Amino acid sequence: MDDKEKQTPRKRITLIAVLLILGVVLILGLRNWSAIGTKLANPMRSLLGVRTVAQIETFVFKIQDTIENVKYQIGVAEPEVPWQSDVSVLASPQDTTPTALSPATTTPVPIEPSTGLDADRNGGTDAAPTDAPAAPTPTATNTAVPTPAGFVLANIESAGRLTGEGVWQPYITNESGVIVGLRTFLQPDPERPYALVAIAAFDLEKTRLHYVLGLKEPSKPGGPHGYGVIPLEDKQPGVLLAAFNGGFIAEHGGYGAMADGVTALAPRSGLATLVIYDDGSLGIGEWGVDFSIDGEYQSWRQNALPIIHNGAINPKVETGTWIEWGANLDGATTTLRSSVGLSEDGQVLYYFAGPSLSMPVLGEAMDAAGVHNGMLLDINPTHAHFTAMRVEGGELVAEPLYEEEMDLWVDRYLHQWDQDFFYLTARE
Repeated sequence: MDDKEKQTPRKRITLIAVLLILGVVLILGLRNWSAIGTKLANPMRSLLGVRTVAQIETFVFKIQDTIENVKYQIGVAEPEVPWQSDVSVLASPQDTTPTALSPATTTPVPIEPSTGLDADRNGGTDAAPTDAPAAPTPTATNTAVPTPAGFVLANIESAGRLTGEGVWQPYITNESGVIVGLRTFLQPDPERPYALVAIAAFDLEKTRLHYVLGLKEPSKPGGPHGYGVIPLEDKQPGVLLAAFNGGFIAEHGGYGAMADGVTALAPRSGLATLVIYDDGSLGIGEWGVDFSIDGEYQSWRQNALPIIHNGAINPKVETGTWIEWGANLDGATTTLRSSVGLSEDGQVLYYFAGPSLSMPVLGEAMDAAGVHNGMLLDINPTHAHFTAMRVEGGELVAEPLYEEEMDLWVDRYLHQWDQDFFYLTARE
């Protein structure tokens, strides 16, 4: 056996040893995977390659999912609502009997909004009044209904048993105190009661979406990149309402991105794309079918395939591999995922995020909420991140949509950030 043949087994043994050590470290640090994974990801990709790191991530996520499943099966843990809320401000009574997910069709009973920017996060848990009016016969579609109270949506038919599931609550108001953003959650996976999807919805007649290229991502070596900051004129109390994550980094698909005339990555046909037109209106669809390079766009961002296109869920959510869903994890792997969608009339913007989600479950939740066109955004802990912008003492303070899953670098979008993101401002 020559020296080259002797070295090959040694390299394999070394690689296996490195993978085992990393696996043990990651398993021991499951609870802190968000911070550990973020710090180790890039060095590990340089050492082992993108696909090998993706395989390690898949292994870790499967172990996490197995542990969570066992905990719930043996009764050690119980599903919990993602935030505390005062049920007295819920939009309408609803049947809590679990049913299959389907698009919402119930017209809500108008409510009096809470006096603050948000429902009382530590409010009471008294049941809804027994003399509340009965829910009306389902007739309307899930579109905005103008009322003096502001933005109202039809509740979503519940699939689980948690109180408040599918019921829209006041979430964000503009400077005049008018509700412009709502939130709710779903428990859409019968096999994983701990897999919750938080949903934020915004009235696009009263809010405007913006896109920011990150300081480092997305970009290619030697190519243009962004500055990763919200312009000062938008980062003001009463103006900035919320911010959330963008898409995958360049090496996980090379998906196109452009903001304010700067093209970080060229667009690719067949990919899901969110466009912001020059007039501020939005569109989500397929590049090459719904959009082309000749459009009058202020910004656009691509990410994987469409999840929902013209009201139909993409069948590849069931069969898609890591190639379709991000060049790192296949659609069946459960992890923290995020997505964005638009109503059919283009007047409601939805943001979705939740832990332990597979692509089929995420697609079903988006469809149930009333998304007509929708696409995947970034995935995995630390990357999927949404914050409402509150005002305290005249200063902006970031409040995460999930208190636990999004507790790392909560105020990231109020400072310079390496990765791309979106933010919402109040329209005048």
